Amino acid sequence: MKKKLFALGAAAVLAFGLASCGEDDSNVIKLEYSGTASNKDFNMQLFEDFKAARKAAGDTKEYKITYVEHGPDKVDSEVQDWVVGPDVYEFASDKITGLYSKSALAKISGQNATFISENNSDLGKDLATFNGDYYAYPYTGDNTYYLQYDKSVFTAEDVKSIETLLDKAEEKGLKIGYNLQEAFWGAGALFTFGADYNMVFDEDGSVTSVTSDFDSDKGLKAAKAILNIVQHPAWQNKMEAPTPTNGLAACIAGTWDIATYKKALGDNYACAPMPAVTVDGETKNLGAFLGGKLLGVNPQRSQGNAERLAAAHQLALFLSNKESQLKRFKDQGVAPCNLEAANDSEVLASENIKVLVEQAKFAHAQTAVPANFWTAPITLITGMVDGTVTVDNLQEAIDTLNKSIKDSK
Repeated sequence: MKKKLFALGAAAVLAFGLASCGEDDSNVIKLEYSGTASNKDFNMQLFEDFKAARKAAGDTKEYKITYVEHGPDKVDSEVQDWVVGPDVYEFASDKITGLYSKSALAKISGQNATFISENNSDLGKDLATFNGDYYAYPYTGDNTYYLQYDKSVFTAEDVKSIETLLDKAEEKGLKIGYNLQEAFWGAGALFTFGADYNMVFDEDGSVTSVTSDFDSDKGLKAAKAILNIVQHPAWQNKMEAPTPTNGLAACIAGTWDIATYKKALGDNYACAPMPAVTVDGETKNLGAFLGGKLLGVNPQRSQGNAERLAAAHQLALFLSNKESQLKRFKDQGVAPCNLEAANDSEVLASENIKVLVEQAKFAHAQTAVPANFWTAPITLITGMVDGTVTVDNLQEAIDTLNKSIKDSK
């Protein structure tokens, strides 16, 4: 045993000696960043911009930033131990509750919190907020879906109403894709006439209560709207770019697939906000979620190293500023939530951004959701499709849905 201890001690001395002959580690700040694989090169260039900005500000530190690949929608499940997790990471807005409960989000205060408040859209600020405080830096606000269609088939007037759109498609022997049997779409439609939920959390981020009114007249109208759509002969539960092969002429499609739809439709590509629907004499735009991507700072990785934690905040702040958001728009087409960036002339000229601005007026912010909120709408809408949920038992069905949501934490 003594020989083993001596061997380890000698190795440690040797390692120390080699380190002392090399770089001065006291002048180096090491950070780990988690982002998407496809955007790695783009993000690595932003890191170089960050380093240059720090140097120009008089910072003499050397920053070494390594990159790990976790998608914003998977980082919460793929990172098993946040003590060795990334310092700064991308995440989707609906992940904030789980990340907070894992103590993976540092609270943002002082000048950084002021920066978020003064420079971001209301949506961006809402997405970055948990339990009344900022816990993330917003950098996009366009995670939604809206109508993308063939303008050689439909006029701009046709696409304002889902009833007109479906009827026109049926007349032409075509189909409309609307992925209602997946919760992101189906749950969004439940907000159409104003029904909603509310969650209350304790200091640990645990849900203490959930209230909802999807069993009200507002919820019943939304359910009727969904039922009318799925019973229409022109409706299909698809999200595919329209082609002669699949028979689709329009689709309620995600912003992440814009490039695919533009390629498929070419000069005939057009887009519009979610169409309106009329139920019992009341007309509203079909509901949709609107989320975004944020940057979280993981305080566990710093483990009491205040300098490293401060540097992580500086990096997240830089990557979410006006210039970085504009560069993302030009490189990837994603919509900024920074107010100045969103009002840039090139951004405003984008047809997709114009639609997004219109839809933001009625879309539902995608933040924390109750535990059963992704499963209850699927059960309801699948029942509508297979015929077990009808007009006659619709109130009973939404009573069940609402109870399921309220009982979940």
